[in-house]
Amino acid sequence: MRNPVFEKKHWLEYLLYGLIAALLYSVLLVIHLREGNYESLYLLYIGNALFGVVILAYNFKLIYKPYEKKRTVSMLIAAHLTTIIGTALSMIFAAILLMVFYPDVLWSMPDTLAPENAPPQVQEKPTGWLLMLIINALVLNFSMGSFISIVSSYAGKINQTKDKPAHLSKRISDGPVTNDA
Repeated sequence: MRNPVFEKKHWLEYLLYGLIAALLYSVLLVIHLREGNYESLYLLYIGNALFGVVILAYNFKLIYKPYEKKRTVSMLIAAHLTTIIGTALSMIFAAILLMVFYPDVLWSMPDTLAPENAPPQVQEKPTGWLLMLIINALVLNFSMGSFISIVSSYAGKINQTKDKPAHLSKRISDGPVTNDA
């Protein structure tokens, strides 16, 4: 029996929800970049929360699927794959959007491109702004998505006492399924 978590239609679903999460994060990133003010950095944290809301919505969708409903590990794998895809896309979008709004950010040394009221590290080298955006997208989006997927996978499961083992590879025989190595 093949694990349905790794089927092609599921990969498109992971990509879709990851893309939606990354786009919601990017909307607030665009507003932050348009303002060009360091004090508008709080918008990125709101974007991280919206990223988490999309992952939560995807987990609620997984709760009502027949295969994932029975297996917590399958829900965890699916939600983490969606989180990884969404995090990677949001990092790519952050780099591209910064290059669109500030094309000379990597090649310019003056502090004219740094956001207003930024700390001295960012004012000396505007590339520090890119690093801050990438780290925000990587650490906070992944942490938010991972935390939400773990909590909702276990809390949303109807009956946790009858959890069946998840098959992560092809089934070799028709014998009983055990977790023994």
